[in-house]
Amino acid sequence: TSPISIPHRANEEIAQVRTKAKAESAALHAGLRKEQMKVESLERTLQQKNQEIEELTKICDELIAKLGKS
Repeated sequence: TSPISIPHRANEEIAQVRTKAKAESAALHAGLRKEQMKVESLERTLQQKNQEIEELTKICDELIAKLGKS
């Protein structure tokens, strides 16, 4: 190998490493976004379930109050 080809080869390797790093970064960002969407969905579901619990608790309280009056 001539001294001229060593920097050329090094530049090629650097380019390959950068390309691989960009691809890995893009994949990680996509995975992160997917997980963020899951979290948002779970948070919405949790909020709905909490609202349902509140409504059912009110209904139970009303029924208990009616039973207490009779």
